[in-house]
Amino acid sequence: MILSDIIKRNAERYPQKTGLVSGSVRFTFGELNRRINCMANALTDLDMHMGDKVAVLLDNCHQFVELYFAILKAGGVAVPLNPALKSEEIAYILNNAQANILVFGERFADVVDSLRNQLDSVKNLVVVGTPGKGTKSYEQLIAQYPAVEPEARVGEQELAYLLYTSGTTGLPKGVMVTHRGMIESALNYLLGYRLRPEDIGLVTAPLFWGASLFVIIVPHFYLGCTIVLSNDFTPKAILDLIQKERITTGFMVPSMITALLEYPHLSHYNTSSLRHVWFGGGPMAVETLRRAIDAFNNVFFQLYGLVELTPVTLIIPEEQVIEGPPEKVKRLASCGREACNVEVRVVDEEGRNVKPGQVGEIIARGDNVMKGYWRIPQATEEALRGGYMHTGDMGTVDENGYIYLVGRKKDLIVSGGRNIYPVEVEEVIYQHPSVVEAAVIGVPDNKLGESIKAVVVVREGENIAEVNIIEFCRQRLPDYARPKSVVFVDKLPRNPAGKILKRVLREKFQF
Repeated sequence: MILSDIIKRNAERYPQKTGLVSGSVRFTFGELNRRINCMANALTDLDMHMGDKVAVLLDNCHQFVELYFAILKAGGVAVPLNPALKSEEIAYILNNAQANILVFGERFADVVDSLRNQLDSVKNLVVVGTPGKGTKSYEQLIAQYPAVEPEARVGEQELAYLLYTSGTTGLPKGVMVTHRGMIESALNYLLGYRLRPEDIGLVTAPLFWGASLFVIIVPHFYLGCTIVLSNDFTPKAILDLIQKERITTGFMVPSMITALLEYPHLSHYNTSSLRHVWFGGGPMAVETLRRAIDAFNNVFFQLYGLVELTPVTLIIPEEQVIEGPPEKVKRLASCGREACNVEVRVVDEEGRNVKPGQVGEIIARGDNVMKGYWRIPQATEEALRGGYMHTGDMGTVDENGYIYLVGRKKDLIVSGGRNIYPVEVEEVIYQHPSVVEAAVIGVPDNKLGESIKAVVVVREGENIAEVNIIEFCRQRLPDYARPKSVVFVDKLPRNPAGKILKRVLREKFQF
């Protein structure tokens, strides 16, 4: 089975069922499939051949979802672009991917115009909105081409998506995802999270980010569920949609859940329809998870995964309890056990499995692993050495196979000869009643090599000082693991996936 079969099957089985909601637009699966077929045939007529790359530069909208499947139906490969990237970064990705068609929103017309002379392979420009010089109208193409099923024959091992990493440590890398890999990921999610055909899934993250595709769109469409798109990621907008559309499932990054908890009018909304809320993209502090469970009930599923391999681990609500035996309560800090059809290990530097409680690197393998990095064979070989995806994430594992993340290998702090993992300190700081968010970094220290600095976001209206945080940690942490300094900020820098950019913090607060 390939990804484009999902939309065709839903149109045959549920032609009148609402498939996609985006603002005031509501499409049945029958209508959605027809629009996708029209665009697929238009792309083919624009000289797109099997395996060609089609780049997409759009805000969240129904056309973005249509393109994800139209490109596949035409035998192409979708390359979503982050609108927040600088123009030179967008040009790099377009040239690196060798994209020959670029579909963009009218809002980005000036950016695209500025890039025209820098693009090596793009031959056709399609705009969602009013067409300009040298561009074709997306909606006019939909109207001009027939809705017959395209004739492209795509194999399950063919590339479906080329998803570029955030590039926080250098140039972004194109992660090659096959039809088979995406289907395997979807099966892991819908089995692990017990999706039902009647579920209504909410997309609360940008569509260019892989999590929206992996966690919401493909698994939900696989079962014939309805998907609701949000293009406004503020707490009010998200809560409005949950209440209006009776949302049952969704995915959020921890920072979004924190924002909802801090929203002063949260209690005014009816969120009782929520059945499952999945979170990932970064660790959630235990104290924040406790507050979320108290506010929304125990509907939270934690997932851990990478664009290169997702999911790696999952944990369901029944396995994370606020009250009970210590061995169960501690699982609030766990990212779960290995997902179905995924083998996960925590290994030392020699590749041997660590003992429970020892720290090692998380490695995994499964049919949902990436095919490799586009045009970077050395990076592919390094990441997939020994047949396992080496995540670069460090963690521990307990006697029952539950894994606990302690941080990225590159974020390890070595102070006075001791290894300190930031998450262990951050969890303590989050317990302070005035703290909303916290990040811990290592900064140069002439005596210790590195010392610990805490970067803290304080709850609105609270007034605390550096000494308050340091004293709070002194009572709860050994001396070597206590922050030596604290700075307060309005917000923490994050990448589009919601992950805190500790590199940025280190550059800003290195002294």
